[in-house]
Amino acid sequence: MELETLTEIGIEIRNEIGSFITGNKDYGEMITQRPKDITRKMDMAAEKALDCALLKRGLSARVISEELGDRTVGKNPDFMLVFDPIDGSTNATCGIPFFCTSIAYTEKTDIATFDDITMAVICDIQGNVYHAQKGKGAFLNGKRISGSKQGTRPKPVVSVYSYGVPHVPAGLVELEKKIIVRALGSIALDMCFVADGTLDGIMDTRGLVSGYDIMASALILEEAGGRLTDLGGDNITGNVQGTGFSLIGTRNPELHEMIVSKLS
Repeated sequence: MELETLTEIGIEIRNEIGSFITGNKDYGEMITQRPKDITRKMDMAAEKALDCALLKRGLSARVISEELGDRTVGKNPDFMLVFDPIDGSTNATCGIPFFCTSIAYTEKTDIATFDDITMAVICDIQGNVYHAQKGKGAFLNGKRISGSKQGTRPKPVVSVYSYGVPHVPAGLVELEKKIIVRALGSIALDMCFVADGTLDGIMDTRGLVSGYDIMASALILEEAGGRLTDLGGDNITGNVQGTGFSLIGTRNPELHEMIVSKLS
């Protein structure tokens, strides 16, 4: 598959989500509840949109998705897609326009790790498209991501996810004295904001992140010159069905080291 095709598919799914939300008052209605998440009607509309986008192009893929797990679209998969139909679905149900569709691509169809992801597309509901291809850079709306938007910020602005779990790292309170904290509600889109310099960093200390949440945004951040690690500063590894990740993502090495130091 070409990156252009993957981008077209992402845009089609994003547009279908927007139409479904506009045309259905019950778009946020729960279908099933899992231990860590909820499947809503709009999620299933996005899953169906992916299947339709592949089949009408005569493409067959193994799909690892948040809502439907592991499935095959078509007969003989030529590649694998790691798919989060709507990252930030709580925002969507609240009418907050900060959520996205996330697709990561690998030619492997059996076991694949973060390092095997070669293309990524993230389309947000406001019409922005992030994409990246391994070794060829990251782009926002067709323009290469470079430089930074930091300006003269008094403190780094970092998206921090630490809520809803019994344990919070001891150093987090001390760290938060040195940063400006935000949590925008879509970890994939937050990570893209780190890639393009809107945010300085992202942290998730909960141990709840899954591969489908971040595999696309991880490549985008990496291709923008950033780094994604666990809380100890080691590169994140694991396969496409991995779960239980915590993470730190930045483009600034000094900020990354400071966060790791405080958390440890």
